[in-house]
Amino acid sequence: MPNEPSLPSPRLVRDPAAVAAARYDLAVVGGGIHGLFAAYDAASRGLSVALVERGDFGSGLSANHQRTIHGGLRALESGRFGKTRRQIAERRTWARIAPHLIRPLPFLVGTYRFSKRSRLAIRAGFRLYDWLGRSRNAGVVPELHLPRTRLESAATTKRLFPGVREEGLTGGAVWYDYQMVHPDRLVWVVALAAARAGARLLNYAEVTALAKDGARVTGVRVKDRLTGEMFDVEAAVTLVAAGAGLRAIVADAGGPPAPPLVRAMNLLVDRPARDIAVAARGPSGRMLTLVPWRERALVGTFQSDAPVEAGTRWSSSDLDAALADANATFPSLNADRASVRVVHHGLVPASVRNGRADLLADPRVIAYRRHGVRGLVGVVGTKFTTARRTAEIAVDEAQRELGGKHSRATTAARPLAHADIADVEGRLVETLREIGASLDADVLAHLESWYGTEAPAVVRYAAACQGLGRLSPEHPILDGEIAYAVTEACAVKLDDAVRRRTPLGSAGDPGRAALERAADIMTATLGWSAERRASELAEASSGK
Repeated sequence: MPNEPSLPSPRLVRDPAAVAAARYDLAVVGGGIHGLFAAYDAASRGLSVALVERGDFGSGLSANHQRTIHGGLRALESGRFGKTRRQIAERRTWARIAPHLIRPLPFLVGTYRFSKRSRLAIRAGFRLYDWLGRSRNAGVVPELHLPRTRLESAATTKRLFPGVREEGLTGGAVWYDYQMVHPDRLVWVVALAAARAGARLLNYAEVTALAKDGARVTGVRVKDRLTGEMFDVEAAVTLVAAGAGLRAIVADAGGPPAPPLVRAMNLLVDRPARDIAVAARGPSGRMLTLVPWRERALVGTFQSDAPVEAGTRWSSSDLDAALADANATFPSLNADRASVRVVHHGLVPASVRNGRADLLADPRVIAYRRHGVRGLVGVVGTKFTTARRTAEIAVDEAQRELGGKHSRATTAARPLAHADIADVEGRLVETLREIGASLDADVLAHLESWYGTEAPAVVRYAAACQGLGRLSPEHPILDGEIAYAVTEACAVKLDDAVRRRTPLGSAGDPGRAALERAADIMTATLGWSAERRASELAEASSGK
C-alpha cells in the first residue's frame, strides 16, 4: 500500500461565501460518515460537490456506535449469506484504506446446551463463516490479518468473561472483527479525503428547505448557524444523508416517507475491560456487547422498543433502563450513574414488527425520480461498516440523474488521507531534529497514533506558534493542536476541538484545567468575547 510523503496536509477552511458562489453537480446534505463518503466518492469521480452539515462533521449519529467494524456474523445467523459476504468485503476494504486507524479485536460469546447457540450449531456456523470469509485478509497488511474463528472451553470462557451465565454453559465461541482505534479521527480523515478530491465542505450550515423548480429539486436553502445568514446551494442533484433529519428535509418533496426512528445508546463506563469484547443476550432480549475502549468498558447497543420523534433526547429513565440491562447482562460490570463517563445517543432508522421497533436491517438508497421527483436522492444509513458502499450506491444513482458517462467509484482502492501505515515515528523524529525540539514519549505516542502521517505537519505548526507545550500535565495534547484544529481543520467550537479534532474529551470530561487552556487558545485564535468563552466552556463541560 503506497505511503503519502509527497502529499501536503489538506487545509480545510470554513468558507460559506465560496460554497454559495458556485453551482454544483451534487449537493450533499449531512456530514456524517455516509454524507462524507458520498462527497468523497462523487468528487473522486470528477463531479463538482458541496457538502453542508448542520453541526460539526461527524458530531451526530456517526459518533454513536461501538467502535467496531463487523463482518456480518449476525446476518449469517438469519441465513443472509449475501449480506455476510458484503460485510466481510467492506470490513476488508476498511483494512485496506485505513490500516493506521483500526486493529483486530476478538469477540467472545458463550455456548449453551439445547439452544440455537449450542456448540454444535456454532461450530457449523463458524465453518461456513470462515469459508465465506476465506479472502478476508487478501491485500491486507499482515498486522491486520484476522484469524479464523475458534471454540473455547467452559473454563477459558469463564476466565475471559467474568459473570457469564453458567447454567448450561458448554464453552465459548471466538471470532475477530476490527475496532476503530480513533473513530472520530476516522470520520475526519474521510472529510480530508473529500476535500483533497475537490469537494467543498461546510459545517454549521443547516438546510431549511429544498429548492425546487416544479417537480425538480435544484439545490437547498441554507442557514449559516454561526452568522444567521441565508444562502442557496444550487446543484443538479441533491443527495440527502442527514440521518434523523431526512424526514423533515424531504417532507415536501413527495415520494416514500422516511422510516421511523428508535433511540440507540452506548455507554462508556468507568470500569476496566479486558482486551476482548464479550457478547450476551440481555433481559431486553437483544444482544449486548461489552467492548474495551480507552481502557474502559463500552456497553451497548441499547434501544427503545417504540419509535420516537426526531429531536428527542435521552432521559434519566432511559439511562437507568440501559444500566439495568447492562448490569443484568454483564454482572461483573456493576455500573451506576456515577460511573458513566459518556452517553453516546442517537436516533436510528427502524422497522416495526408485531408492535416492536427494531433497527433497520439494511441501508436504503431512495431514488425519488421513481416517485415523480427529479434531482433528489435519499440515503438511509444503518451501519458504519457499510457506509462507504452505501454512499457508492447513492452516487451511482446521482450519476443516473445527471446522465452522461457513468464513472465508477474508486474509494475502495485508495488509502484515506493520513490513514495508511507508514514510518510515522521516523518522520516525527526527523521533524523534531530539524526544528530543534523534543517531546515527551507519551506526546510522541499520541501524535503518531492520532495523526498518522499528518503528525509532522502538526508539530511544525505547533512549533511555529510556540505551541509545543502540553495543555495540562495529565494529557499528551499540545497547545498547538488546538490552534491547528481552528486554522487548518475548521473547528469553530470548543467541543469540535476537544472531542473530534483531538482525543482530549472523547472519553469523558478531561478536567477543568485542560478545557480552560483549550478555551484560552481558541479565544485568542478566534477573538471570542468573555461571554462566548464562558458559553463554550459550559457546553463542553455539560452533561454526558
